[in-house]
Amino acid sequence: MSKNKKVPSSITPLDWFESWLLQRSNERENPLTPEAAEPYRYIWSSWCQWLLGKPGPAGQAEEEQSSWTNLVLQASPNDAMEFLLDRVKPATQRSGSAREISIVTRERYCMVLRGVYGHLLQLGLLIENPMKRLYELAGEDRPDAEVLPDPVWNHLEHMARQADDRSPFALRDRALIWLMLDVALTPAELSALNLGQLDEAPAIAIAGEGGSVGQIAIRLQGNRAAQRRDLQLNELASDALRDWLAVRTDTLEKGQPEALVVSELVFFTERRKPLSRRVLFHLTSKLITAACQELGQELPRHLGPLVLRNTAILHWLKAGMPQDEVLRRAGYQGRIALEHLRAHLPRENSTTQPIA
Repeated sequence: MSKNKKVPSSITPLDWFESWLLQRSNERENPLTPEAAEPYRYIWSSWCQWLLGKPGPAGQAEEEQSSWTNLVLQASPNDAMEFLLDRVKPATQRSGSAREISIVTRERYCMVLRGVYGHLLQLGLLIENPMKRLYELAGEDRPDAEVLPDPVWNHLEHMARQADDRSPFALRDRALIWLMLDVALTPAELSALNLGQLDEAPAIAIAGEGGSVGQIAIRLQGNRAAQRRDLQLNELASDALRDWLAVRTDTLEKGQPEALVVSELVFFTERRKPLSRRVLFHLTSKLITAACQELGQELPRHLGPLVLRNTAILHWLKAGMPQDEVLRRAGYQGRIALEHLRAHLPRENSTTQPIA
């Protein structure tokens, strides 16, 4: 429990939130708009209401239990984890199905709690930010909090280069892997990618080799402005995608009964259905497992596509790519989205700013 200063009764936790919001809206880079702030306001008010309804320790005076400011200032990261499990609900859920919370949703809740409590630290109301370890605690269930060791990542690239299976769905898998390795596309972006989002640059002749090469650009779409971005694939990723596109139409037509469902999608399953997270997880877990076995390394805790995405973004940072460009390429709205990578960066190479 963090010690805190006595707060005037006229100041409420909602005032603290509005003060933090004002600070965020005045940031030079990626200021928070009023529209974007509304979900954050809901998260903070839900947190405060949850604390008010949470039973206090036995013997604690009733008036102390009901002090809104004290409850908020004395909250612990364990309280926050309990809140996430108790209050954060999945957007959709089938009857009787397992309760799965979106990683993005959970990260948004963590970001708001950590950000507002960091603001309380700046205001002098706390001597430390109790939510500083929230990402670490939540990371037990967040595959995007983990990255692959450099040898495994380098070996994945080597395996992708050396892949020689030219069967249609092997070419599809190779293209998918390169889009994750090169531009760190999310599972949702890979599943929804359509032919109209691809733009191939004019081919350039290769001197003395009788061939040509052209790079493919992807125009990504999304609900948030940051998710809408243009990405240029490197040569290897472009070649892999081009190899798949060369056989895509014939492969799709062989599954004519369901071809209309995926007629405009770049990728589809062997049953001619849209890609699912399960398909992508199987693909990446198989590849990561093979790389670890060949190197004699232990398997990481998580093997899915978000681990590849996270590692790709980390390598952009390690390579010295400007932080604004990293954020743009990744489709992140603000710097705090890179917080979970900070522990993996050498201090001298860190491009993220300290966050209270």
